[in-house]
Amino acid sequence: MRTLSFLILFLLIAAIESHAQGWLKTEYMTSSKYGYEEGEKIGSGDLMKISGAYNLPFSLKQNERGQVTMWSASIYGAYGILNNKSGAAGFNPNEILNTSINLTHIRPISAKWSLLITLGGGIYSAPDEIKANSILVNGGVIFMYKLRNNLDLGIGAGLTNSFGIPVAMPMFLVNWNALGKYDLKVNMSSGLEISGAYKFNNKFKLKLVAMEVDGMSAVMNVNGESMIYASATLKSYLCPEYKIGKSSTLYLGVGGNWLRSADLTNRTLKDFFNSMFSDKNDKMLFSAAGYFAVGFRYGF
Repeated sequence: MRTLSFLILFLLIAAIESHAQGWLKTEYMTSSKYGYEEGEKIGSGDLMKISGAYNLPFSLKQNERGQVTMWSASIYGAYGILNNKSGAAGFNPNEILNTSINLTHIRPISAKWSLLITLGGGIYSAPDEIKANSILVNGGVIFMYKLRNNLDLGIGAGLTNSFGIPVAMPMFLVNWNALGKYDLKVNMSSGLEISGAYKFNNKFKLKLVAMEVDGMSAVMNVNGESMIYASATLKSYLCPEYKIGKSSTLYLGVGGNWLRSADLTNRTLKDFFNSMFSDKNDKMLFSAAGYFAVGFRYGF
């Protein structure tokens, strides 16, 4: 909790900076059954997640075409509290801490193409099990193409040592915004969000998030072996937003979390791919649950 308190304080201080973009969010998923996707349920559990991030550009230039050359630093943190019962307690950690710090550079390489490079690392662990192998590196090189003023497509490669040794994997980016009285958004740059919104006025907006995918992970020691616990959530919700001041927004979220996976695999590529293509009857997960959120954004 000390790490989380420091992180929240750091995010709040950073958000005061004139060029910073930051957010804080608390989410709660109500208790739901835990077990095989199609079969026996052996426990239950709920989840509360507190997360935040900010991005601070420290060098920013624009060329005559309006393209940006930028260096920026970003920090992200999430703290999950899992209230596991019965069989869910034996498989899932009680707490998860995810933190990361990244340095990112973006620059144009032609009239339509830009290059994005990012490198960083962070802690992915239960708070009381942090060790050297809890530190995971991440990075990526993405070539982005501006198909339209509101549509960016990207392809590249990402770097991770989640499987023990550094491994490069393909990365894709889609960022589409249709702004106006009605907003439509498809964002695949980090996780996945598909949403639409209606602006009642300059202060109030009602958004429907049709699909949002994100998650948490932790390096765990199981019977002397280093393993990766990964949990992905799939949710949709109604989100009223109210703007306070020029750059700050308060928002709520009410809806449902339709899937919360719980995968534990060895830190090898073979086991990673085996888990992806294994029989769905062998997968353990939490069933649908209610979803509630409250959050604050600055600089967006």
